[in-house]
Amino acid sequence: MKDKTLAGKKAVFDVDILTASYRSVPEVTDEFAAQVRPEMTAESLNEELRKAIDEEDAKEFIDERNKALGTALATRLEVEVPDTLVTNQARDKYAMMMSDFREQGMADEEIKKMISPENFLKYKEIEKPDIVRDFKISMATDEIARLESIEVEPSAVDEQIGSLRQEAGDEEFDEAQVRAKVESTLQRRLVFDFLNEHSSLDVEYVEENENFDEEMMEKLADESLQREKENAEKEAAAAAAAASADE
Repeated sequence: MKDKTLAGKKAVFDVDILTASYRSVPEVTDEFAAQVRPEMTAESLNEELRKAIDEEDAKEFIDERNKALGTALATRLEVEVPDTLVTNQARDKYAMMMSDFREQGMADEEIKKMISPENFLKYKEIEKPDIVRDFKISMATDEIARLESIEVEPSAVDEQIGSLRQEAGDEEFDEAQVRAKVESTLQRRLVFDFLNEHSSLDVEYVEENENFDEEMMEKLADESLQREKENAEKEAAAAAAAASADE
């Protein structure tokens, strides 16, 4: 069972490498390509491999692509979002956050201290921009789906619901509510795919700069060396004690 009290905390592992190996890849020639498929050449095989790799790489960035498309839609849609909607959405997210805290091991007494009108209003103001943006994206994608006759296949919805039902197990499962959310999610993805096909997108790759804590790494290295030294001393002491016992 996972220890939920360790969620979000850094951890360091000592790893012993027991074996190492490498993969030998054959040279891609016309003869090798013909073994993969008759009449295939090395050039056509390489082209198919490049296409497959490009498709896999594209899948990795679909979420980022959809996020960018959604943000672009939200900035172009001018609509007044009712405060009641913001309040209701914020309340649901606030309750979910408290539930997550409980699942992570936080005591109920601590959670109760966090639940107050003042804290909720602060949380609402923080979440309001995201709630408004999501509402605009939802309106825009619904309208695009209507105009372009983009519909979700019922079989795709049934497949998703089946998977979610299995994940829920013995927990309560409101299929009507889940079906509406699944249909909305799948429809939004179809709209983003449509926009991607009918627009010119420029991809910008941004490398994440992770701060390297040299002092921390030196400390971890020293601790690791110290542990190895202590283990070696214990093994030596155990060997000496065993030798004395034999005498």
